[in-house]
Amino acid sequence: MKEISDEELMCMFQNGDTIAFDMLFERYKIPIFNFIYRMLNREKGSAEDLLQEIFIKIVKGKDLYEPRAKFSTWLFAITRNHCLNFLKSKRYSEAKNTISLDGQYKNSKFSLSDKLAIREDNFRNIEDKEMLEILEEAVSILPDKYREVFILHAIEGFTHKEISEVLKINPATVRTDYRRAKLMLKEKLSPVLKDKRSK
Repeated sequence: MKEISDEELMCMFQNGDTIAFDMLFERYKIPIFNFIYRMLNREKGSAEDLLQEIFIKIVKGKDLYEPRAKFSTWLFAITRNHCLNFLKSKRYSEAKNTISLDGQYKNSKFSLSDKLAIREDNFRNIEDKEMLEILEEAVSILPDKYREVFILHAIEGFTHKEISEVLKINPATVRTDYRRAKLMLKEKLSPVLKDKRSK
C-alpha cells in the first residue's frame, strides 16, 4: 500500500482529520527537534519548548498551507523563522541562564552520525562519541548562515533548491555557503582526526 504523502496528510488535516496531523507530528517531531536543537546551539530545554510551539503554530495556521508547496519546506521555513525570533527575544536570554532537564529527545543528537554517514562522505567514518561531540560543537559554532545550510543539506537532506526556498536566498548562494561550511568543519576536525590516527 502506498504511503500517504505529507502534502496529502496536511490537506486531510485542513479538512478536519486530526489523525492526519498526528501522523505528520510523528514523522517530523525528531527532525524538527534536531533542527531546533542545533539552531539554538544545543539548548535542549528551549528546543523542547519551541517544538511544541511550532506544532501549535501549524495547527492554528493550517489554512495558510497551500497544497502546491512541499510540506517539509513549508514546515522548516516556519521552524527557522520561529527559532530566529526566539534567539532575538528576552526569553532566550533568560533560558540560557537556566539548567534544562533531559527530555524525551535525550539521545537525538547522536542521529547526527547516522545522517552524515548517509549524506556526507567527508564525515562518513565519525563513529565514537568523543568525535560526535566535537563535530556537534564544530557545527554549533559555525556562523549562522553556514550552520543553517549545513544542517538542512547534510543532516536533514534538503536539496539546494529546497534550502533556497526555506532561507529565501539564491541556490548559488546555498552551494557557496555549504562548501564554506564544509571547509570550516574540516579545518576544525582535521587536527583532532590526525591526533587520533597518531595514537
